[in-house]
Amino acid sequence: MQHVVDYLRTSVIGLGSFGGGLGLFFVAFCDSSFLSLPEVNDLLMVYFCIRFRDQAFYYATMAVLGSATGCTVLYWLGRSKGHRFLMKRYSKSRLSSAMKFFQRYGMLALIGPALLPPPFPFKIFVLSAGVFGVTFGRFLTAVLAGRAFRYFFEAWLAVRYGEQATDYLRGHYPQVAMVASALILVGIAIYLGVSLLRRRHKASSTEQ
Repeated sequence: MQHVVDYLRTSVIGLGSFGGGLGLFFVAFCDSSFLSLPEVNDLLMVYFCIRFRDQAFYYATMAVLGSATGCTVLYWLGRSKGHRFLMKRYSKSRLSSAMKFFQRYGMLALIGPALLPPPFPFKIFVLSAGVFGVTFGRFLTAVLAGRAFRYFFEAWLAVRYGEQATDYLRGHYPQVAMVASALILVGIAIYLGVSLLRRRHKASSTEQ
C-alpha cells in the first residue's frame, strides 16, 4: 500500500495550479471511499496552497467535494448492503461503540470524525450512517460541514504560515477540530430551535 501512496503523492505534486485541484479531488475521493491515504491529502493541500496561494479557495473546495463524493459512495454502500456488511469489516465491539456514539452524539458522530485528521477512524461512521438509517440530507450536511472546516482551515494556515502550517496541523489540529465541531453543533441546534419556534408560532397563528 505504501508504494500506492508514494505514487499518488508524486503524481499529484507534479501537476500545475489547475491540475492540482483535480488531483486533490481524486486523492480525497480515494481516501474517503476505498483506500486509506493517511495525511496525503492534508499535506498536498498545504503544498499547493503554499505554491499557488491565490488558488487556495479552489484547492479547499475541490478537496471538500472529492471527500464528500467518496463518503457518499460508502454511505450508499452501507445503505444497500446492511448490517452484515459491517459485521464482515469490523468487530462487534467497534460496531457497538459506533452505534452508541451515534445514539449519544447524533450529528457529532459524523461532524467530529470528518473534522479530525488520521489516524482517527472515519469510514466506520460513514458506513454506519447508511446502515443505521441516517437520512442522506443530514449525512451530507454533517460531512460537508466537517470537511469544509478541515480543508479550508488547512488552506488558511498554509497561506498564512507557509511551511510551518504542517507542523501546526500535526501538533494542534485535533484540539482545534473538537472545538470547531462543538461550535458547529451549537449553530445547528440554534437553527433547529429557531425553526421549531417559527413552526409553532405559525401553527398557533393559524389556529387563532
